[in-house]
Amino acid sequence: MRLALTLILALVAPAILAAPDDTLHVYQFAGIVQCSTDAGVKAEQAADLLRGQGVKVISAERRKLPVPVAVRCGAPTGDVNVIEVPAADWALFRTRNADSGGYGVWVFEQPTVEVYRYDGTLQCGLGKEIPLEVTAGELAAAQIDVLGSRKGRDGLDHIAVCGASTGAINIFTIAQKSLAAAERLGFEPLVTMELAEGIKPRTKADDGPQGNTSLQRLTDPAERIPLLW
Repeated sequence: MRLALTLILALVAPAILAAPDDTLHVYQFAGIVQCSTDAGVKAEQAADLLRGQGVKVISAERRKLPVPVAVRCGAPTGDVNVIEVPAADWALFRTRNADSGGYGVWVFEQPTVEVYRYDGTLQCGLGKEIPLEVTAGELAAAQIDVLGSRKGRDGLDHIAVCGASTGAINIFTIAQKSLAAAERLGFEPLVTMELAEGIKPRTKADDGPQGNTSLQRLTDPAERIPLLW
């Protein structure tokens, strides 16, 4: 089962105690929605908003969030503007802006990432469990090094009926650079509590007309970023 849930804007990040030379990456959705020709906010425009608040910008570029998004007209494309800033400047900026000014900390580029696949078990004892080592073998066959593995659950509510998913998943730690190859095999990135720390949905409704690409659009709870732990 593929979890294709619409991502919404990350707002809050943990407090930062930084050395003078430390930097971090922050991001903001570019405001591009599917089935629209609107090019959204350019990376330099997003950077200028921070410069205007006294935050030094080291670099700015357009990227894609490395998490699945719903394929549907009006849903965000996952295009974001990622900006590198001094950590000290960011800490000061956050003291002035309780909601981080609509920016979130870019927490998606770690040396390793966890991916998962459902283990085949179904309620009422139906289905056949796929052992960790079997699924790990698929990764190894694609020349993806498995750095760790464990069983887990998807954290979602499943209908209580025979034949429905149990929510049990096989989880594997791999190098971040191998994520794309793993996704081609049908694995999904696991959004852990650590990864999602500091991320919560924006709750301010969009005051504009229907179809407005405002980043403040309120989305349905079922379409939020999947938090799997």
